[in-house]
Amino acid sequence: MNERLKAMRKHLKLKQDEMGEKVKLSRSHISSLENGTREITDRIISDVCREFNVNEHWLRTGEGEMFIQPETFSLDEYAQKSQLSELELDIIKSYMDLNKDVRQAILKTAQHLFTKHSEIASTVEENNDEVDIEAELERYRQELEAEKKARMLLASQKQKKDLTG
Repeated sequence: MNERLKAMRKHLKLKQDEMGEKVKLSRSHISSLENGTREITDRIISDVCREFNVNEHWLRTGEGEMFIQPETFSLDEYAQKSQLSELELDIIKSYMDLNKDVRQAILKTAQHLFTKHSEIASTVEENNDEVDIEAELERYRQELEAEKKARMLLASQKQKKDLTG
């Protein structure tokens, strides 16, 4: 493990004192670790792995990659997987080319619009039941008025008949 620690330091082109600063150890302590006169503790392993993105399994066993490989994201791969059209790709690329402040202003506007339309949609849903009731009441009122007119017409016709008859 001491040889791997030294190999990692040299790969990063660090001097012993530079590495020691990062993990809060002296240059002589780093030297002792690398030449095997001091044991590399779990705390040191943890600090080295955290500070230098070292693969702990590699440091302990020599197996695998020296450094933890960061996950990568490829917009091209994602676009292909999502079957984006040329227009969609151009829109995304143009958005990414915008100044950060402009992108934030666009997002703020979009969030405002989304909130506004969400509130309208929920109000419409809540009011749909009321609208249905109001429409039903209006139809019933019209039916009652029509019946009333029919009775009044019938009564006036009966009254005319009685007067003439």
